[in-house]
Amino acid sequence: MIKSVYLISLGCDKNLVDGERMMGILAREGLVSVTDPADAHMIVINTCGFIESAVKEAIDHILKLSLWKKRGICKKLVVTGCMVQRYGKKLVSLIPEVDLFLGTNHYEDVGVALDSSHPSILISRPSKVSPETFLSRPISTFPSYAYVKISEGCSNSCSYCMIPKIRGPVRSRPIRDILQEVQRLGELGIPEIILIAQDVTSYGLDRGCPRALLELLEALELVSPIRWIRLLYVYPGNITEELLALIKESKKILPYLDIPFQHVSPSLLSAMGRKGIAMEPEKLLEMIRSFIPNITLRTTFMVGFPGEGEDEFNELLEFIERIEIDHVGAFAFSPERGTKAASFPNQVPERVKKARLKKLYGVQKKVSRKKLRQYLGKELPVIIDGLHPESDLLLVGRLPSQAPQIDGVVTITSGTATPGSIVKARITKTHTYDVEAEILE
Repeated sequence: MIKSVYLISLGCDKNLVDGERMMGILAREGLVSVTDPADAHMIVINTCGFIESAVKEAIDHILKLSLWKKRGICKKLVVTGCMVQRYGKKLVSLIPEVDLFLGTNHYEDVGVALDSSHPSILISRPSKVSPETFLSRPISTFPSYAYVKISEGCSNSCSYCMIPKIRGPVRSRPIRDILQEVQRLGELGIPEIILIAQDVTSYGLDRGCPRALLELLEALELVSPIRWIRLLYVYPGNITEELLALIKESKKILPYLDIPFQHVSPSLLSAMGRKGIAMEPEKLLEMIRSFIPNITLRTTFMVGFPGEGEDEFNELLEFIERIEIDHVGAFAFSPERGTKAASFPNQVPERVKKARLKKLYGVQKKVSRKKLRQYLGKELPVIIDGLHPESDLLLVGRLPSQAPQIDGVVTITSGTATPGSIVKARITKTHTYDVEAEILE
């Protein structure tokens, strides 16, 4: 009898939410979650399939964890997620150790593995139907925050991206459904809600409701237990003055936006399929900062996109150095089969991509150190995540300007607080990406 389950979600935080949903379903079937695969009767691997390196990581995890079917108590090995959706039935013969494959439309069918006696696969075309109604789920993050996925899929069709083919077009959840979930999270004592989607600003557009995101945020403002609301993955082409004005006036929505610009070269942005104001990053940033001067900005840049020469790359470096964005992530272009950009001419050699990534981060490190030095000596709110990963004697938290997992952290060197609490602290030391602080109350 299958009594316990070990689940690992690879890739993005949207995958993490899908994993938590599956854990909720299996818990209702009576399974107990365990943290060691050696103790699991059932192992579930929720995969990412966005780029080749993510697929390789997923395969490595599957092969490693499949060994527990031979030397442990594992009876069922289940693989779900984007990799399954992308590669489909060919995985059945390639990885015979797996008992059940589930595509991105079939997370709710994870319980099938409990009764299935033969290897099988459930996969269908990316859905055009709105996501399922909210189901309660265990939260696997720190007690200080939880992710809430407000829509599924993407309709932007960037030339380098597989997401629309894997996840389908954007489908928004009903506002009442999201409010129900956030209310429950607030009742659990979680102070920070992080709204996520492939593109948060597309929320409601599939329903013909251009003000849907604004209406959602206005409604969330009234959910009393919630203290912080953060927006991630804001497509630059859909940022409006009305949205910025709402953020500026809000008491809960943090002045923080994660805007994936990808590049600043007009020719490359055009080839990527970017549209509207997304083609003019500097103009957009000027508008944002004119509305909210103290806003924290995060972005992602891609190096090595086909046609990126030294001139285009130097243009990007100059932009990073001059504009001084708070947080910058970067990755190398991957020519994924099935995307338009994979067949573009003037592909950039891998060694050049790696060198450019290193150079870009070198420039951003200087910007980050400069930006963080501005916090020195200031008294700021810090949300306490929990114990520091490197020492049980220290606490770790975040400023409003720091999203979990992707930005820096605050190391608390003096004072105590309960995980999930928001305290006032004085910044005593700054580093490249992290700061140190002492609690004042």
